[in-house]
Formats: sequence, structure tokens, C-alpha cells
Amino acid sequence: MKIQLVSFHAYNRLSAKKRLDRYSAVLDILSHTDADFVMFSEWVLKNPSDLTSMEPALRKFRKKPVTALIELKEKKGLNGNQMYLFKDGVWRNIGCQVFAESSEVNEVNVELLLDEIQKYRLFEVNSLRFLCLQCGENNIMRSVKGEDRAVFRLQKYANLKRRFEDILSNVDVVLNPTHTPWLGRFKEPFESRMKTFSEKKRYCFTCTQMKGKQLENARNNPKDNSTMKGMHSRRLMKPIFTNHDKDYLIQSYEID
Repeated sequence: MKIQLVSFHAYNRLSAKKRLDRYSAVLDILSHTDADFVMFSEWVLKNPSDLTSMEPALRKFRKKPVTALIELKEKKGLNGNQMYLFKDGVWRNIGCQVFAESSEVNEVNVELLLDEIQKYRLFEVNSLRFLCLQCGENNIMRSVKGEDRAVFRLQKYANLKRRFEDILSNVDVVLNPTHTPWLGRFKEPFESRMKTFSEKKRYCFTCTQMKGKQLENARNNPKDNSTMKGMHSRRLMKPIFTNHDKDYLIQSYEID
């Protein structure tokens, strides 16, 4: 099975032309990809109508089924970060981001996230089971200092810990698209969470918006993984395909 990650360059504001270019790029990628699943970086498009309007073309041009994940920035605030899944020829909303920072991880929010996951965020592609966490929702895990691993953040809430561990134990792939790169002091905690998500033969994939010279750096340095990466059994995966345009970067990975 082939998974494709797509990272777009970040803009503070999408002009009408940039929005049309972005729409055309998403439609072109999904129409011609040979991947079984495509994950886009966050805040790619803005309006749900952008997605529904491309459904007829995708149903017409697709030679084989494709499943895709994309987030729209419909309005300010976390409720505006709406995630959509393309499957069986249609886009459907699978919820919004529940929390973004570790300070927001409390009993109420974690229970809300677990409910969202079990209702909307679990899906299958080619018999593999997928789970999606949006950006800072990975803060449900806390990195253990000096141990290169992560544990459930709210250890004292045994019922919530058990629910999340049961969810993890029943998925094959964990997805964590993000809005901004996890660099600087955030890099080590983020990577320890990715490694933990990829334990027990699971896969974990992330991709983010590119800022500044990230796209240029990725073009010039094939080993640069600050924009996107895949992990399997705590090991960094090597992409089987890399391509780029003036506004985005693509990598493909093979999993089984």
C-alpha cells in the first residue's frame, strides 16, 4: 500500500488567485496520484464548497479508489480547524481540533477527544486501520525526559488512559498533520511521541505547512525531514518517491 504526504507553503492570507491555484493543485494531485492514501498538511483550503465542487471530477478521472485527509481553516480558533476525509468518492467532515497545547490537556478535553476519535477519526484503507490526531492533539502524550519515549499525559485518570491505549492497540497507522513545524525545543518531544505512536509495528506519519526557506531546503537536501516524515517501529522511514512544485512538496511511502 502506498501513502503520499503533501506539504504546502504557508501564506498568512490566500488571495483569490492563490486560492484557485491551491484548489487546482489539490485536484490535480488527487486526480493523478498512484497512492492509496494521501494526507495534506493543515490549512490547505478554506471552504467546504472547494471540496464538494471537486467530487465529480475525482469520480470521473480516478482509475482506482483513493482516500485522502485534508483540513480546512473555515474560521479563527480551534473550532475552525475542520478535518475532512475523502472516501468512496465523497468528502465528509470528521470533526475539529480539540486542543493545541499541553496546558489544554485536561480530563474534559481528553474525554472529548476520545469521543471524537471513536465517532469520526478511525477509518480503514485497504484493510489497514487509521487514526488521525490533529496537530497539537499529540499532547495527549507526554515525553519522558531523557528516555526518548512518551506516555499518556493524564496518568491519574486510569479510565481515559485505558481508552486511549485500547484505541492505539487497535490501529495500524497514526496520522498527525500539523500547522507549523515542530522545531527548536519542540523537536525532541514531538519525535519521541512519533516514535511511541509507531511502536508495536505501527506506522506514524506527519506533514506540516512550510514556512520561509523550508521548501527550498527540502528541494536541495533530500535528507531534510523537517516538513514531513514517516516512522515504523520507532525507525525513520525512507520515502520511495519525492517531488516538488513551486508551492508544495510530495513524498510517498510504501507500507504493508
